[in-house]
Amino acid sequence: MSTVNLTNEDSEYMQTGDMDITYISTSSQQTELPGGAEQQTMRVYLRVRPFSKEELSDKEDQDCVGIENSQTVTLNAPKGSATMKSSEKGIGMSLHKFSFSQIFGPEIMQSELFEATVKSQMSDFVDGKNALLFSYGVTNAGKTYTIQGTPKEPGILPRVLDATFQYIGGHLYDGMDLKPYLRNDAQYLDPDQVKQEKSAKAAIFASVKEECAPLGSSGLESCSALTSNPTEADSSQFALWVAFFEIYNECVYDLLQASLGSKSKKRSSLRVCDDGAGNSYVKDLRWINIHTLGEASKVLQFGNKNRSAAATKMNQSSSRSHSIFTIKLLKIEDGTVTQISEFSLCDLAGSERCNKTKTFGERLKEAGNINNSLLILGKCLTALHNNQTEGMKNSYIPFRESKLTKLFQAVFCGKGRASMIVNINQCASTYDETLHVMKFSAVAKQVVQVIPDKPLKSLGPCLVGRDGKPLVKNGVIDTEALESFLSEEELLDEEDEANMSLATENELANMIESLRTKLLAERKRNLVQEMEIRNEMGDAMLQQLMESEELRSRQIEKLKESSEEKLENTFEIYKDAIREHAYQSAMNNLEDDYVPVDEFIAEQDKVETLKRKVSELEGLTSSIRGLCAVPTVDQSCQTHPYKSTEAAGDDQCKHLYKEKCAIDSICEDKQQLIISLEKRLKDINVTLQNARDGYLEKSSELDDLQRKSKDQTESMEETLWQNVENDREIASLKSELAKLSQKPPVQLKPKRGLLANIRDAVTSPRKTSTSRTPRKTDRTAHP
Repeated sequence: MSTVNLTNEDSEYMQTGDMDITYISTSSQQTELPGGAEQQTMRVYLRVRPFSKEELSDKEDQDCVGIENSQTVTLNAPKGSATMKSSEKGIGMSLHKFSFSQIFGPEIMQSELFEATVKSQMSDFVDGKNALLFSYGVTNAGKTYTIQGTPKEPGILPRVLDATFQYIGGHLYDGMDLKPYLRNDAQYLDPDQVKQEKSAKAAIFASVKEECAPLGSSGLESCSALTSNPTEADSSQFALWVAFFEIYNECVYDLLQASLGSKSKKRSSLRVCDDGAGNSYVKDLRWINIHTLGEASKVLQFGNKNRSAAATKMNQSSSRSHSIFTIKLLKIEDGTVTQISEFSLCDLAGSERCNKTKTFGERLKEAGNINNSLLILGKCLTALHNNQTEGMKNSYIPFRESKLTKLFQAVFCGKGRASMIVNINQCASTYDETLHVMKFSAVAKQVVQVIPDKPLKSLGPCLVGRDGKPLVKNGVIDTEALESFLSEEELLDEEDEANMSLATENELANMIESLRTKLLAERKRNLVQEMEIRNEMGDAMLQQLMESEELRSRQIEKLKESSEEKLENTFEIYKDAIREHAYQSAMNNLEDDYVPVDEFIAEQDKVETLKRKVSELEGLTSSIRGLCAVPTVDQSCQTHPYKSTEAAGDDQCKHLYKEKCAIDSICEDKQQLIISLEKRLKDINVTLQNARDGYLEKSSELDDLQRKSKDQTESMEETLWQNVENDREIASLKSELAKLSQKPPVQLKPKRGLLANIRDAVTSPRKTSTSRTPRKTDRTAHP
């Protein structure tokens, strides 16, 4: 169920353009019932919010809402909405029409809205009747602006207060010693309590800064007279008390209590109680006595500061609670309260979809509680409508599943007049939510309210008989109903004397015999019927067990096959994954250092060749050194050639030594690569061993499942065997019953009661003496 709330930030959207249209009055269907009671459908009004500049720039204007006349509106699904997608698939329609008691377009003024919607309820309110008005719609649709308005464009609430003060005029009760109590009562306050009320009122007014002008100083036009105001000769006076509270996360909080100063401190919630007459009220709720519209403005401003609000994607200041502002008017004559009336204005929190408002955490919890309470409100209205429809079975109305519906249960059930203002916007992005709101309002418009001409008195407990008829009529006990309610034995006990006639001995014996025969026949019939029933139940149970066993065996087979298939697939997946992992690991490690075998062999051949050259050069060097060690004088001229040859040999040795070192380093690197590959192979072997262990574990689990299946099969066989034994037992019982039916009836001992005493009284003394003689003989015969 989709319901909504608009905050004060919505006012900037409602003030775009000059609002000036002609007001057309339409009345709800209304009938008179016997006894002066009035029956009418709930009045449901529609108000369409104008577009804001941001919405126009985002191309939200797609002609989704079309007002045909003052009572009919058409919704056309835009492209991309869930409704349009469903209609394209053949589910539902893309065009919907709805009718309302009155439809107000974007250009409507606040004063015109008040005159067209609340004027009739105001007349009932000052005449002593209760009234309820609540705004409903998706978030960011203009609800709070409709209820409270702005200082320049006051809403319905300040206009109701202004109209009430205009009606009271000079008949305002100055004292504060008469205060509302429970739901429909009032109590007298002693001087100390009056001082406490005044100090609480002063504390609220002191905490409100004079930042803006009171609501009554600007924006309010003088309302036309509601009814005839009290005359000068009339001695009646009026006291006006207000309360302001909210329902946040299904907890009731008083908005007129002083703030705790620290956000870490948790507010104390209030209880919703019952006054014993079927009326719910908020216990320990603070009521403030107001004398002027300026005081009412301060109370409203103080409560709005304590109200729960937060920013969402769709609304920068979205109300996260249902706020209820209640006005109570006490009519006082000669110091006594003779009449109490109540006017409640409920600003419902807006229903929302979390994926559009982007709520999470605490905001998500708030949205869940808001949507739940609005859902229960929709269920209550639907159940009321179904119970009022002919041919529909009366269903349970879940008033007590939510604090909101529990508080206003009495109004919905006829102890007041309720009306609803549905607020919608024309944005294409919120079309689906708007359609949900419209469907809800269509159900609310069909709810019929039966309002009695006189207030209903509290009903006491009603004593009823077995036939459901009351035993008390107009406070007097109905003798005929009481006699039909009491049994014959109870009526017999109340009589002073009872007529009792004694039957003869033969009649009594025949009566006993016939009753005994009937009793025995009835017992036989009951026993046979019981055996038949047991047999039928046993057959049915056996058939059910057979079917369940067959079904279970099929399920076990399917489970076994699926488990084996899953195990095989899992094992294959593991093997493939291990192979792929091993290959990828080897390739990654050998990608940079990999040397083909041919190149490695060629390098080794080069190394061997270089080693041979080095050995040859070392031998040549040693021989040259031997020749140079024994020089002669004649060879002195050849010294320079030998020196040059030795220098050339040293250079070649150095070059060969460097190449040898490089080849040794390459060999060491290849050896390290071989070691790393061997380590990788060891890791792969460990992984394969783990996979083998997992496969063995799964195999053991499969064996366990097979054993369990076998145990269940054995238990089913045992159950079948027990059923066979039961059938045998039933057959034996039937045979015994057949034998019992062939035997003569058993003589039952008569009970010692009234009939037995009468038989003893009429028995002859001679018969008694003869019956006692054998007993004495038996005793003497056996000393």
